[in-house]
Amino acid sequence: MILSRIWGFLLLCIITEAEIFDFDQHTNEACYVCSCSSDLTNVDCSHRGLTSLPDGISTKVTKLNISSNEISSFPNNLSHLFNLVSLDISGNHLNELPEDALRNLTALEILNFSKNSFESWLSLNPNEVLKPASSLKILDLSQNKFKTLANLGNQELLISPSLETLILDDCEINSIHGRSPLSGLISIRVLKLNNNPLLRIQNLISPTLKSLYVSNCQLSYISQNEFAYLPSLVYLKMSYNYRLQLPPTTESILSESLRYLDISYCNVFRPNLSGFPNLRKAIIKNNMIRFLISNEFVNNSKLEYLDLSYNNIGSLKGDTFRGLSMLRYLDLSWNEIAHIPEETFLEMPSLAQVKLARNYLNKVGHLKSTSLSILDMSSCEISVIGKDSFEGLPSLLDINLSHNLLSYIPDSISSNTLKYLNLNFNRISSINNVTFFMLPRLAGLSVIGNRFTSIWSRTFFNSNPYLDRLDLSDNMWRCDCSDDNMYDFYEFVTLEPNKKEESYNLICNSPINLIGQTWLEACYFIWNPGEKVRSADSLIWFIIIMIGGLSLCLLIVHLIKKSMNRRLAAIQAERERQIEEARDRLRQLRIRAEQEALCNTPDPRDLIAPPSYDEALSMPKLNTSCHSLNETGTGKTKRRRGRRKTKSSGDLLEETEISGDARVFDDIQTDETSNDNSKQRRRRNRRYGSHDIDELDQSPGARRRRMSEYDTLNDTVTVEVEAQVEQPLSPRNRRYSDENQPRESNF
Repeated sequence: MILSRIWGFLLLCIITEAEIFDFDQHTNEACYVCSCSSDLTNVDCSHRGLTSLPDGISTKVTKLNISSNEISSFPNNLSHLFNLVSLDISGNHLNELPEDALRNLTALEILNFSKNSFESWLSLNPNEVLKPASSLKILDLSQNKFKTLANLGNQELLISPSLETLILDDCEINSIHGRSPLSGLISIRVLKLNNNPLLRIQNLISPTLKSLYVSNCQLSYISQNEFAYLPSLVYLKMSYNYRLQLPPTTESILSESLRYLDISYCNVFRPNLSGFPNLRKAIIKNNMIRFLISNEFVNNSKLEYLDLSYNNIGSLKGDTFRGLSMLRYLDLSWNEIAHIPEETFLEMPSLAQVKLARNYLNKVGHLKSTSLSILDMSSCEISVIGKDSFEGLPSLLDINLSHNLLSYIPDSISSNTLKYLNLNFNRISSINNVTFFMLPRLAGLSVIGNRFTSIWSRTFFNSNPYLDRLDLSDNMWRCDCSDDNMYDFYEFVTLEPNKKEESYNLICNSPINLIGQTWLEACYFIWNPGEKVRSADSLIWFIIIMIGGLSLCLLIVHLIKKSMNRRLAAIQAERERQIEEARDRLRQLRIRAEQEALCNTPDPRDLIAPPSYDEALSMPKLNTSCHSLNETGTGKTKRRRGRRKTKSSGDLLEETEISGDARVFDDIQTDETSNDNSKQRRRRNRRYGSHDIDELDQSPGARRRRMSEYDTLNDTVTVEVEAQVEQPLSPRNRRYSDENQPRESNF
């Protein structure tokens, strides 16, 4: 029993390992098509031109991206990815979903179906498709063509107990009617309807909805009770609805829960926010507001951020902002305000920052605020600063008066808290010892782009011990290097440890011979007279050293070049010697090969077979005996030779049968005769050269022998004669007995 269990366990382990190995192999195949992370939890198959989901994706995957492909039907093989958390199937050609499309995807939280071809809510099976995804939080259906947001008869628009964010941007939705489309989404938190031709917001009922986005639509009117059925609404963004107007004061929009409101780039004439008592941030910029009445924001006591920039506001009243006890940021820039009442900011005890840039203010009046610390009045055509303008701002730290028309700064301008004063790009031409005397906390002063000509004195800042930054560039400084005050102020501004400005920002604008030079460049030799003499001597020595160094460099270059030329010549000579040796070796090898070829060349006469007996009988009889064709015409007396009588093979056989002794005698005599004949032939051949041999090859006898050999090969009957010789034949004497003796061909 125990053994059977052990065998079963081992078998199960083997099967499991085989399945894992096979699955990993398939997973690797899927990763060839897609991009996989090292732990196989993130797979990116986007922009691959796929028509279906590739097989073999690991079950460990938590994020799958198959967007921007050619998929036209929902993949059925997603059901085994039970660990999937994020699925992006946007940018495909889906036009319907089956009811069980998301089966087994219980861990899915983010689902993106944007940029597909859905045209009807019914094609989604909205009442069934989201039920298996019990953890779904975000559903993106943007850039489809649903046309409307209406009920489906007896069905809900969508049913999901867990969905929190629904995105329907760019879906061509032009109306919301019938039963609420959010009734089946009991946990909905965010609804986005941006970029739709939506005319009205109505029939939105949800006790859980907190954020509503309806920007860049075609909203023109919002009724008083539009958000009454959204008790949890906190964030409302309705910007870029160019025809949207808020209702008048008697019909204010009501929302007790709203905290954030953005109605910028609309057609609002009155910022009627009285129906939002808990509002914290309001952005009403780029509208058509022309004036603000008294107690405009009296019901917005919790408002902390108010942006009214880029409107047409021409005037303010002293009690316009009454009731804004918690307001910290106020932006009134890019309006047409010409005058600010003295008590305007006193109604906001928590106000810390005010922007008044780009208005028509012509002076800095006597403003009052117990909490204001940052004031921006740049680009306002201000030409006058009152001596007591800052006295009513006991918390002021930073004021920006740049790009105005100020021509002077009043003496003893007073502020016990001011740290940063920005006077850039004005028309100020002078200051004196008491200009900043009443600014004991001043840490940064910027006067870039003004009209200062006279060099300042360090005594101007004796009452500013915390000053650590001076911006003095782009002024019309007149440099008088002989003035001790200029040198003293230069050290005060540029030397450590209290450095306040970079020296390269101090540029001379006059006299004409110093235009464009820095203070240090223009006055260096005057401030350091001993350096001028030393500089002349050092210049002479520098020239001498440079000439000597140049000569030395030229000498070194010449020596190096000469050495390289010698080395190149030696290399060339060595190369030519090697080439000549190689040529000599090749010449010797060629001569040796020719000699060996001549030694091994056989005698041409040995290559010609003697005629057979029948051929000899058929040959014509010569009238004269010619032992050599070359001897016939010489005129010399030839020694008569005895003709060797030859016998046919038949005669030899008959004589062999008659007497064995006679056969032996005849054989010996034949051998001796053949040897003598061969010796005579060899001696005779020695008289001929290679050209004689060629003539013998072309003689009539040689041609007849070749013809007889050709006829013999073509005959059908072949006669073979075997001569029986008891004694071995004597070896054939070579043409030359000694290989080292000179041969005729060598000459």
